[in-house]
Amino acid sequence: MSDDRIHVPTADLTPEQTKLGAKLDKRRRIVDAVWARLSLVRLLLAAVGVAWLFALPHPALWKQTFIDEHALSPAQVTVYYDWAQVFRADRYLAEVEALRDANATWAERRDFLAASLRSAGVSAENTTSSVFARVTPPRSEGTEAILVSANWLSRNGEVNVRGVALLLSLAEFLRGQNFWAFDIFLVSGDGYLDGLNDFTEHYAPRANIWTALNIDYPYHSFSHLGVFFEGTNGRLPNQDAVNSVLHVAKYGVWVDTTIHDLDERPQANYAFGAKALLDHFKYMALGRPSAAHGLLAQHRIDAVTLYGVPGEGPHGFHTMGRVVESTLRAYNNLLERLHASFFFYLLPHPDYFLPVGHYLPAAVLLGASVTLGGFDCPDPLAGALWALPAFALGLLGWLTQSSLVSAGAMILPKPKGDARASLASLAHLFYGALIPTLAMVNFPQAVLLAALVILALAPLPRPVRASLVFLHPAVLEYYGGINLRAEWEQFGNVAWPAIFAIWVPLQAVSDMLA
Repeated sequence: MSDDRIHVPTADLTPEQTKLGAKLDKRRRIVDAVWARLSLVRLLLAAVGVAWLFALPHPALWKQTFIDEHALSPAQVTVYYDWAQVFRADRYLAEVEALRDANATWAERRDFLAASLRSAGVSAENTTSSVFARVTPPRSEGTEAILVSANWLSRNGEVNVRGVALLLSLAEFLRGQNFWAFDIFLVSGDGYLDGLNDFTEHYAPRANIWTALNIDYPYHSFSHLGVFFEGTNGRLPNQDAVNSVLHVAKYGVWVDTTIHDLDERPQANYAFGAKALLDHFKYMALGRPSAAHGLLAQHRIDAVTLYGVPGEGPHGFHTMGRVVESTLRAYNNLLERLHASFFFYLLPHPDYFLPVGHYLPAAVLLGASVTLGGFDCPDPLAGALWALPAFALGLLGWLTQSSLVSAGAMILPKPKGDARASLASLAHLFYGALIPTLAMVNFPQAVLLAALVILALAPLPRPVRASLVFLHPAVLEYYGGINLRAEWEQFGNVAWPAIFAIWVPLQAVSDMLA
């Protein structure tokens, strides 16, 4: 930096002015020293940010989970789902298995589900690919509701035979009780996600649905209960909804719980925390729901999936039914929507969580490292003009609905001199500001963006930057079976439009600067 200071004879200055001048000189020397070592400062910030990420699975950063909404009072009631209900569920199970073995069509399954619900004494209706019943208790005013669902297919691709059977057994069971203050919707849909999505699209809000449970129980017994909570676009249910399920299972029904479908029993150590958080990031980074409940997040419904992790016992209908009933009883105590607890959190363990203040600094540090690379911008206007082709390429991709347009970045013109430096600076400023902003909404997605930006804009060897191709949407679809376009069209996953607004321009700028 040039020394453009104006030197004034010290004899003409008062003592206060001399003291102030010395302070300003000291600040300038500090700024000059930092500026001269800016690359080192950026590297240090990025290193600390990465180290913070790797520290998140350590129990020292965790906090004990708790129920913030006292009205819930989970596991504080007597539950009535007993062996008579298990016998009823077993009868439904035999019929569901017969439909599965006969490879029944949706029309046949729809007729069976509707007939079973009507025989239980509740009215049943259907949409194109779902069947639902509405249980209206005497005390309910019909303005608020709880939803319980069990889709035909489990998240592992098998038929959700016991989940559907348990759902059907709940119809008569819930209808015969008079302490419910909410209407209760029982929904069973075709496929894994399609049926429940069809219900939400066609449901006329006769009652506002506040909370929901999705039952995923495909095997004859389960060893422990897995809890899935991630929703579409990284939306999470209020943490009290998740904590209530975990509290009921642990203290009310005495069944072990785990995060997702991790096989081993949860341990409060780094290894388990790393596995749970990596699984969490896998869903959140691409905005994908971890189970069928995730579709309800966009409708402001706090929903959780209960997954019976397949195993040779010791738990079955009796355990799952009591967990469902006791959790519904807790949700039934609500006087207003859940709002007191956290909506932004990470769960490394069923009994512990990471609040936003414990993980957000990692994204802030990574974003700051990128942003500092944009402070030297000799010609902002030229840089902005050179950025237009990159964003035009993204617009072309959106109009054609093809991510393959990113290959066109190789033929874009390459700026030189001040224009090149300005384009690089503006890219650092834009993406550097975007990283911490996104982290406030979807932290795993912000971490993914930070990794992409650093790989694309840092002065790394070309083969390292070429590794971005492995995250190309076409590669994800072909090798990983992840069709983001279909998820955007069906469930509103904004990762697909973000590819054209964020990723394609980034790839184009990277190629223009190479």
